[in-house]
Amino acid sequence: MDQLIEIPGDRTASKFAYAAAGLGTLGVATLGAMYAVEVPRNGPYIFGTINDATGGVFSVVIIPVIVQVHRRLPRTPGSEAGKWLVVTACASGSASSFLLVFKQLDFKTSTAISVGAMIVQAAWFLLAHRALSKASGYPRGLAKLGKTIGGALVVALPLVGLAVAEQAPAWIRWGVGGAGVALGAAAWVAWPYWYFLAGRHLSHVPEEATAPGGFLEA
Repeated sequence: MDQLIEIPGDRTASKFAYAAAGLGTLGVATLGAMYAVEVPRNGPYIFGTINDATGGVFSVVIIPVIVQVHRRLPRTPGSEAGKWLVVTACASGSASSFLLVFKQLDFKTSTAISVGAMIVQAAWFLLAHRALSKASGYPRGLAKLGKTIGGALVVALPLVGLAVAEQAPAWIRWGVGGAGVALGAAAWVAWPYWYFLAGRHLSHVPEEATAPGGFLEA
């Protein structure tokens, strides 16, 4: 199934999904610039600050998208609890990013909160898309990408902790931890693309309307 069945709220959520895709791309670019330019020079971390602020906005913007996609899952006590857990995690991640920007929270604490929020989001992506991949009316490609991103991050993020654990042997830090960093980075880079695809599906604009030579219907 490649066509998303429309429900009320989809087109509004589409706008948030496109915004999230743009913010996520900016976040990837600024983080890469920070590590390439600022970390070797130990500052001044302008790219880092932009990345933190972007992450704070991103974590808020994705909430309507997550909630709208979640509406396609069976409504059970567990499902509802999962929805509010991921919404709370997004809000917490956003708050920690902005508190870091305004120097009200130290880097390590903010990072721990943000990573925890990402793990919750990743778990939601994995579990929700496992269920949605078997449901009618949800694009298979979107479900497959959601499962892949969620699963990769659930595995990678705990391993990343090994890369920064100073007491761990070097082979664990650079081997196991390095593999976690690589896997997590690949999934994180792909994350904005999922939001772009979600925005396209939630907009319910026919493919032919945006194809080369086509036109966008009013």
